[in-house]
Parts: sequence; structure tokens; C-alpha cells
Amino acid sequence: MYKELNHFTALRYVEAAARHQSYSLAAQELYVTQAAVSQQIRLLESHLGRKLFYRQGRTMQPTSQGKQLAQALSDSFESIAASVKQISCEPLEGVLTVTTTQSFASMILIPNMWRFAQAYPHIAVRVLVSPAVEDIRHTEVDVAIRYGHSQFPDLEQEVILEDQLVPLCSPTFAQQAKLNDIANMAHCQLVYYTYNDYWQNWFNKAGISRCSDNSQWLEVSNMDFALGAVITGHGVCLGSPMQAKHYLEQGLLVQPFDISCEPSVRYSFLFNPDSPRRERISEFRNWLVDLLNKP
Repeated sequence: MYKELNHFTALRYVEAAARHQSYSLAAQELYVTQAAVSQQIRLLESHLGRKLFYRQGRTMQPTSQGKQLAQALSDSFESIAASVKQISCEPLEGVLTVTTTQSFASMILIPNMWRFAQAYPHIAVRVLVSPAVEDIRHTEVDVAIRYGHSQFPDLEQEVILEDQLVPLCSPTFAQQAKLNDIANMAHCQLVYYTYNDYWQNWFNKAGISRCSDNSQWLEVSNMDFALGAVITGHGVCLGSPMQAKHYLEQGLLVQPFDISCEPSVRYSFLFNPDSPRRERISEFRNWLVDLLNKP
């Protein structure tokens, strides 16, 4: 069936050579050598029993049969390209699957998803919470929003949030612990993160020593848990003001001191550049960046 397509490579060369009126320009477009183009066209001419091109000065002009064939090929290739694009690029409407950390989901995405739903009622967002970086290229996941400084060269990556760690606590605790004086931080109840002792970085930056008595500390696995603890009055945690913006605006949290410490809080927006849902991903990315950059 379609035995004529046994010479498909040569047919591509014919279309490009007729369009450029040049074997060398056709070769450049198709990333092959000029000799390869010339040889394939000669073989096709031999198979068809007729000439498709003739030399005129520095150009290769198609014969009448060559023009007829090249035009038919050009129309067909354009139709094929349109069909491939249609099935590979989904419309704006549909489902978008986003995976991120529990902290980012609970503090930024979930409290603001109603805004996205109002702006894009035809895009349904599925939010998956996971500490792992999923294989975006070969799964149903469209977007990953990940914490940290790792690089993912096989994906499109953009830093969408970068912030410093600062002390955060409830207004009541700040008053009770007399945090108008930074020296009182040395004896505060502190919330730690399991993966690192960022507090030592902060005390070094503040130029004060913390009490060696660790009897009133709490250890949690992520910022979401840390903020939940301090909102209820359990001491002070180190957190990102950008992530905690919702709680700060509501008066559930305060930042008693402007002193910050490293490492920075960084979140990257990751997606597959070849995804068929690129239009959907782009709209979600634009909305999220606008949200994070609002004063």
C-alpha cells in the first residue's frame, strides 16, 4: 500500500529543492549534505523515468513535472503538519495537573484557587501533593512546583518565588515573650525543621546566643506544619513572608524582626516544553507569577 512512499525521503528533498530552487539550500534546511539531496533526486528521477530538475545558471529549476509534484507534496506536507499540530496541542480548556509540596499547596495554591477558577472557568486544576519530583515527560503531571536549588536540564525551569527566612509567630506570643527586645529570642520556644537547623544561621546573623536548653523546642517536617504550630501560639519559626503572606495579612502571624538568614526559600516552575497542554500551562504560569508578585 502506498508503494510510492517508499521514496519518501527523496520526495521531501524534491519539495525543498523546488521551493528553494537550490539543492544546497534544501540540504541546509533538511540538515543533510548537498550530495545526499542530489543522489536521492537522481534515484527518484530514474525510478519515475523523467527529469524533475534542470540546471539554470546557479539554480536548479523544476521541470513542469517537477513543479506539479512539488506543489502536490507541499500541500500534502502542510496538511500533515497541521494534523500533527492539532493532535499534539490540546485546547486551552481541560484539566491541568499540578504537583507541589504540601507547604506550597496549602499556603499559596489552595487559598487562591478560587481566583484562578474565576479567571479561567474552563480549566480544572488537579493539585497533587508529593515530596518527589515526578517524571513530567512520561506521566499525566503537567506542572511541578518544586522547592530547592536543583536544576532540571530536560525541563523548562523558571524560579517563581525566592525569599529569605525570617522569624514568624502569633501576635499573642510576640507580646507574651516580649519580642520588642531581640535579646528575648534567646529563651523562646523555637520550631525546628527536621532536615536542617536554620536557627543557628539566624542567631549568628542576629549576633546573639541562643539558650542551650532545648526542652521547649518542636521539630516539624515542613513550613506548613511550622506555621500551623506558631499560629496556635507555639513559639517562633523561621519562614518565608511571601509564603506566609495570607496569614500575615489576616493578622494571624507577625514578623517581630527584620533580620533574615540563609538559605533562601526558592520554588521553581517546571514543565515539559513538548507538552500538548502548553497553552494551558502558559496561562497557569502567568496567573501564578502575577499572584506571587502582587504587593
